[in-house]
Amino acid sequence: MKEEDLRKAGQEVRLIVCDLDGTLLNSEKLISPENINAINMAREKGIFVTICSGRIHTMLEAYSRILSVEGPLISGNGAFITDTRTGEILYSNFVDPQAAYPLLMFCKEHGLDHLLINTEACWYTEGSHRITRFEQYNQIAGKDNLSPIPLCLYGPNYQKALSGEIHKMLIAGLSPGEMDMTTEYIRTLKNLSCTSSEIGLLDVAAPGVDKGTGVAALGRILGLEKQQICVFGDYLNDIPMFEQAGFPIAMGNAAEAVKHKALAITGSNDEDGIAKAIKKYIL
Repeated sequence: MKEEDLRKAGQEVRLIVCDLDGTLLNSEKLISPENINAINMAREKGIFVTICSGRIHTMLEAYSRILSVEGPLISGNGAFITDTRTGEILYSNFVDPQAAYPLLMFCKEHGLDHLLINTEACWYTEGSHRITRFEQYNQIAGKDNLSPIPLCLYGPNYQKALSGEIHKMLIAGLSPGEMDMTTEYIRTLKNLSCTSSEIGLLDVAAPGVDKGTGVAALGRILGLEKQQICVFGDYLNDIPMFEQAGFPIAMGNAAEAVKHKALAITGSNDEDGIAKAIKKYIL
């Protein structure tokens, strides 16, 4: 696509949706001042800017505050849309506890690092490596006087973990063989779906959940057409939202499959790629 055509497409944009890890956040898990400044400039032009992440919405609170997101925010790989101003859930798709139980038993049997996030806590296995991500977030939240996410070890029968409304499950640290084995098993289960947001990680959700359904739902909430939506992403779970946006932009560090779905490729998440693209095409 020619540069003048990209610039023309950028002038149609009224909504910018940013993935978080590997996209808006740099390698130090920070949002750069350059990205914040460009996003504020876009807002001054009347463009709504928000986040679409695989993280649950409580793990986005610190970042949404930094970005001053005043309105809908997409979490759980598209399973939830929450209004940051009121805390109201505008759109939701929880995991069926009965569907989650056999997968929990499968993970336990095969010794897989697995976490379940419900409305009460993040439940994890003893010796989990993935739980460090939640511990790191709690440190960030503490500095901003935000509520931490309760972290709880699974009990012997997993019933407490299954008692609340389930946002998602994570299965982490998977080798290629374990990834294939686990994905194939999930496909045999009813009322579950999965995607991957990084190497060796499976995000498990309700059927039909992906970032594309989340972005499409947000577009309807805001009354916008596809050509008015710009999205930024870097990994495989971002592809569905690329298909729901008129102007999908891949980060320089994005997977090749993601770049093939993009209209434009910008700098990496460590090169203020979002800021560069906003200034080049949208402002």
